[in-house]
Amino acid sequence: MSDIEQNNDRRREAILFDLDGVIALSEVQKSEAHVETVLELKGTPSQSLIELYADVIGLSYEETRDRFLECGDLVATPEVKKAYRGLYRSIYRTKLQDVRLATGAQQLLQILLKRRYRIGLVSSAHAEEVTMILGRNQIEHFFGVIVTADSVKNHKPAPDPYLRVLELLDLENRPALAIVFEDTWAGITAAKAAHLKVFAVRHQFNHKQKLNEAERIFDSLDDEQILPTIEKYLKIGLSHE
Repeated sequence: MSDIEQNNDRRREAILFDLDGVIALSEVQKSEAHVETVLELKGTPSQSLIELYADVIGLSYEETRDRFLECGDLVATPEVKKAYRGLYRSIYRTKLQDVRLATGAQQLLQILLKRRYRIGLVSSAHAEEVTMILGRNQIEHFFGVIVTADSVKNHKPAPDPYLRVLELLDLENRPALAIVFEDTWAGITAAKAAHLKVFAVRHQFNHKQKLNEAERIFDSLDDEQILPTIEKYLKIGLSHE
């Protein structure tokens, strides 16, 4: 995982991104991997199981696992949890080659880097998954700081992941100098609790998510209004310095 780049020509302002559903369209593969894991463990197949991921998107791996086990009528014993982890990791790994970047993601990252913003990643996924997705899509170099599920004890919707990234960026007392891109209620709630401004991004899996607490909602990262809106909110933040 990357530590913050100590680069004197970077701006103080930071743009922070969630990974799954914002930067990478990995939600389809994660949903399929959880369903297949339950079925491998002889869980009960159902339409509810197939559709469950839309209800748990944004939750930690552990919370998501437990919801899938419950939906599949499986008891979450330590042995079952261990077996689930091994199966899920194996199945998901085979699907990673199909994970592609969200429309406009790489272009936006390139523009932000060119404009000297500091860029961070704040994900509820474990470090192994994050590393694989960033590496396969060759975008790890964009992120000066990365916070994963392994970085904090309490996950989204707790503010801990965003409090940690603010600490790494030396912005813990200046959250107005950062903007967050999220796609779930849990992520938005976490960022808001850390006193951050949030832009939400829509996609096929988050239609059930309550995104109305975000400052703005965009249909994709290639929306031409994203950059002007970033500048607008950060200008307000700088004016209060």
